[in-house]
Amino acid sequence: MVLYRCIALITLSFLPAIALSQVFSWKDENGKIHYGDRPPASKQSNPRKLAAPPPVDTEANRKTVLEGQFAEREKQQKSQEEAKKSQEDQAQAKEREAGCQQARSNLAALESGEVRFTVDAKGERIALEGVVRDAEIAKARKAVDSWCSPPPKPTAK
Repeated sequence: MVLYRCIALITLSFLPAIALSQVFSWKDENGKIHYGDRPPASKQSNPRKLAAPPPVDTEANRKTVLEGQFAEREKQQKSQEEAKKSQEDQAQAKEREAGCQQARSNLAALESGEVRFTVDAKGERIALEGVVRDAEIAKARKAVDSWCSPPPKPTAK
């Protein structure tokens, strides 16, 4: 990219010298008009001076290029942020799906009527029965509601 800019700058620096050179015009035997930077050897020619090109506002050109580069960087940064957010959303969706399946599986096992056990503080197994089982089923239903419902919409800042 820098190489192209250098080549363009060098080329543009020679344009004023080329533009200020003389141009010759002449007619051939068929009446066709020709133009060249040297007069023909055998024909009479009319020298012409070309007008100088308008001055190039390099600062305005530089500013335009910098604004374009800045806009491109902002566009790339926004695209990267959107891609990152999309990946995070996908990861959260997978986590929610796994949590939902686990919560449903736990609820189904509790509601199946099988004898389920828990471990107390002493490390002994205790069967889930009666009120304790009902409380565990209520917790499992809340977990299913929490994991399996759609995530809340983010609020605008």
